[in-house]
Amino acid sequence: MHRYHVWFAPLLTALVALASLSFAMPAPASPAGPASSGYALQFYGNGMSDIDRVKVRIDPHVPADVGGDFTIEFWMKTTAAGGSCSPGNTGDGWITGRTIIDRDVYGNGDHGDYGISLAGGRICFGVAQGASGRTIYGSTNVANGQWRHIAVTRSASSGQMRIFVDGQLDAQGTGPAGDISYRDGRSTSYPNSDPFLVFGAEKHDAGSAYPSYIGLLDDIRISNVVRYTSAFTRPTAPHAADGQTVALYRFDEGSGTAVIDSAPGGSSPGVRRFGGSPAGPVYVTDTPFSSLPPSPTPPPNLNPRAYLPLVVR
Repeated sequence: MHRYHVWFAPLLTALVALASLSFAMPAPASPAGPASSGYALQFYGNGMSDIDRVKVRIDPHVPADVGGDFTIEFWMKTTAAGGSCSPGNTGDGWITGRTIIDRDVYGNGDHGDYGISLAGGRICFGVAQGASGRTIYGSTNVANGQWRHIAVTRSASSGQMRIFVDGQLDAQGTGPAGDISYRDGRSTSYPNSDPFLVFGAEKHDAGSAYPSYIGLLDDIRISNVVRYTSAFTRPTAPHAADGQTVALYRFDEGSGTAVIDSAPGGSSPGVRRFGGSPAGPVYVTDTPFSSLPPSPTPPPNLNPRAYLPLVVR
């Protein structure tokens, strides 16, 4: 019996100390959420000499050359409104805005073209097929220095066009129906600009009457379907690369001139054409997803348990 007390008392003291330590030490925190999802591109609107833009060659044909049903969506952040839009029965009413996405062609004919610009702080979207076209003009000021999600859709069968801002329908109209893709093997006197899809600049360097975009762009997704026909929830994460995604530009390279296409197959890569004063486009860590809150820290374990050995005499 005396040997039992000599053995049990020190063990009990140690277990009590261990239980006290579990109250004093907080539970380890969960890892914080990511500080950034990568990079975005800052454009400076230099707009001449084939610089300050991203170029995607679309002839020979690549999936990014959409011409039927499509949705083009992206994130933008700017305070540079500028430019003008001429909505109505012309497909070129967008070209005097600050060009965000340019898939124009020189002259009429062929299949057609389209473009997206910023004019007076609002989104301008035009579609043309030959001499027929339509431009629609949003009503929401998106040049407020905040990240805004923009989506434009176009139906090949009906010609229906829509602009969505942060998931809300901002403008709609009916343009020409049918194929508006870039015609493969098209003869052109402008081989350095015509057979390209361009982000952030007026592709032909046509002059100051056709200004280029000043601001940030991120996560441009091109899809071969009409994804949205009514209001939707503004995304809270980068666009998914699903089966309807034909091109996806995350701009997460951080350096170099190659711009990766993150769509399945990745067969529509781009090139960053850097230059100007200030020189652009440049990679920045300000993204739509760079302020994710940290994961919550679980509370400390307030119910520690000490198990005493069963002693049989």
